[in-house]
Amino acid sequence: MLPRSLSARLMLATLLALLAAAVAAAAVMLMLRTSSMDDMVREELAEEVVELQEGMRVGADGTVTLELSPEVGNVYAAMRNDAAYRLTDESGHDVATSQEGPALETLLALPPGSTGMTVAAPDGDVLLRVADATFEHAGRTYHARIARSDRFVATLKDHGSKLYLRAGSVMAVLALITFTGVIYITVNRMVRPLRQASRVAARVGPRNLGARLRSDGLPSEVVPLIDAFNAALERLEQGFRVQQEFLASAAHELKTPLALLQAEIELSGAPNTALLLRDTTQMARQVHQLLHLAEVSEGHNYSYAPVQVASVIDDAVDYLSRLAAQRGVDVLVTTEDASFPPVEADAGALFVLVKNLLENALHHAPQGSVVNIVVAPDRFHVRDAGPGVGEADRSLLFKRFWRGNPKDSDGAGLGLAICMEICLSHGWSIALVPDDDAPGACFVVVTGTTA
Repeated sequence: MLPRSLSARLMLATLLALLAAAVAAAAVMLMLRTSSMDDMVREELAEEVVELQEGMRVGADGTVTLELSPEVGNVYAAMRNDAAYRLTDESGHDVATSQEGPALETLLALPPGSTGMTVAAPDGDVLLRVADATFEHAGRTYHARIARSDRFVATLKDHGSKLYLRAGSVMAVLALITFTGVIYITVNRMVRPLRQASRVAARVGPRNLGARLRSDGLPSEVVPLIDAFNAALERLEQGFRVQQEFLASAAHELKTPLALLQAEIELSGAPNTALLLRDTTQMARQVHQLLHLAEVSEGHNYSYAPVQVASVIDDAVDYLSRLAAQRGVDVLVTTEDASFPPVEADAGALFVLVKNLLENALHHAPQGSVVNIVVAPDRFHVRDAGPGVGEADRSLLFKRFWRGNPKDSDGAGLGLAICMEICLSHGWSIALVPDDDAPGACFVVVTGTTA
């Protein structure tokens, strides 16, 4: 099964190609090793003719000398039983021969046209094979006759094959290691722009739909995908903006008619005035929260600055002091440290966040109870002594227009959704922290780092 990673696939394909090339090279070497003896001797004799021709030196007086390479000369000097050569001129006179030995004696005794002869030796009979060649050199014609034994050629080829195989194996391993390293670095550099684009795409959300992926440095095959993704973001941003503008415009347009309707109901003197006023108040509350929701969902509406959380909480407590008195609930603010560093936040949005949490707590707290607000350097929590939140309802708390008690017409079901939007825009977190040992609900806002 292929790996899921693109870089791993590229490296695997390259390594497989390299392995196939190594197998092909090994097969070629094996074919060369399995050549017949006749072919090997024939090739060896042909090479020696070339060596003799290249080593010939003709002096001014017509004398011929041979300057063989050390490798070739040492063979004739050391292997007198298995290798010999004879070089004659046009008249058949010897101009150069190898050192005396059984092989040269046999070569001199062979009649013209003979291709081989068996020579008795102390370590066994030796089959000498002979090659004849005539060539021109310095305007003269020369005849070369070279003898090689089968055992010498076989030993030489076998030794050479082992050396080639050993050297080839070492070189193959080194090439594989080097190739793997180069491919790893190259592939990683190639997919680095893809990883960067993936990180940017992972950060795209409702609050930063204006982000776009860059195609600089990306392979040309991937650029159309990036362009299509950016185009999709453009359409999504436009649709989200239209939705938010419609929501804000509708809420804003409904505020004035609702205010006029409330005034007309109050002046009408109808017998069900209280019920009508309650309904219009509920509608006005929902419209007001819809307007807030549209505002906090747009990142450009925020203005960040260092803000003291404790001061904003005190302002929210003062703002809701009348509601607390009407409900018969006390609000107790506890600060763990008097010298908190400020947090980077939008002061207005933070006020709405605290106000909604405190208002929610006041509506659910029983008469005569206390709502506790505890402020810490990196968080604050709001706890009431009400009935709490059932386990089945905890996953729905921050859903828009959801209310724990549908019969309760005081809430619009948007307060906690607004709190979540504000926290997400600031990079904070908000959650219900259940405590079986204490009654009511406790909402914790973690502001994280300080400014």
